[in-house]
Amino acid sequence: MASSHTSTISARDRARAANAARLAEEQERLKKVEDDLVRFFKAQELREKISGDARVRIERIREETDTKIADADRSGAAAIADLKSRGETVASIAQLTGLTTTEVNKLLRSTKPKPKSEKSPTGKAASKADSTPAPASTSSTDSAALAS
Repeated sequence: MASSHTSTISARDRARAANAARLAEEQERLKKVEDDLVRFFKAQELREKISGDARVRIERIREETDTKIADADRSGAAAIADLKSRGETVASIAQLTGLTTTEVNKLLRSTKPKPKSEKSPTGKAASKADSTPAPASTSSTDSAALAS
């Protein structure tokens, strides 16, 4: 009987060893899964940071672009006003620049100082039209957009 008791212990030891090996493999697999997930979530965080940084840079570029465009628009309008002050007619300025007379007149109006305390006789429509920056140069196809 001693040999059956020894074989039982031997079988139990073999079962424990096999189970321990299986658990060790499972533990190693779980560690690798955890490492993969850590890498994934770090990549997601990096992606969000990169995207956020890009949004900030894009907004800054848009603001700088808007400022530069407004400066160019004012410079172009001032050039039109200088042409007018040198005796050029609205029609001749339009012909020289490729603008319509409506566009030239709009640019000329944009260079005039706006009275702060006077109310416009035409109401809100005139103040809205005067508050938009005038483009430096536009084609005659943009006249409908300028009129609105």
